[in-house]
Amino acid sequence: MLYAGIRQTTTRNATAVADLARYGTDHQVDVHAVELDVTCQDSADTAVDRILTERGRLDMVVHNAGHMVLGAAQAFTDEQFADLHDVNVPGTQRVNRAALPKSREQGSGLLVWIGSSSTRGGCPRSWPCTSPPRPRWRMALGRCAPT
Repeated sequence: MLYAGIRQTTTRNATAVADLARYGTDHQVDVHAVELDVTCQDSADTAVDRILTERGRLDMVVHNAGHMVLGAAQAFTDEQFADLHDVNVPGTQRVNRAALPKSREQGSGLLVWIGSSSTRGGCPRSWPCTSPPRPRWRMALGRCAPT
């Protein structure tokens, strides 16, 4: 059985949850969405507790949540960079705090990290330039663009 942590499962990402369920049915994969917002410790704790309640154990955690921004550094606010950091760095540690004690109690478990260059060290990728952005960057300017 596989659980996919997704935030806002009943609102903004309800379509993604439905797509996940359809994928599971179409490919005979026992997969379920679990509400998980990595920016909230209570959410991480609740997600792990739900999995343990339903399955009795937690075999693997795959870290795949992350955001990246593209564009001129001056185009982003301090708050946007702080939000980006909160997902990419403390977010993974919140999930670790929820999951790793349970894995230790079980005596087994695997932690897998999937990331991009933007998650190494928690530093966002941005270019300090004053010229207009290249066309492929335009949509990301002024907001954090999830990857």
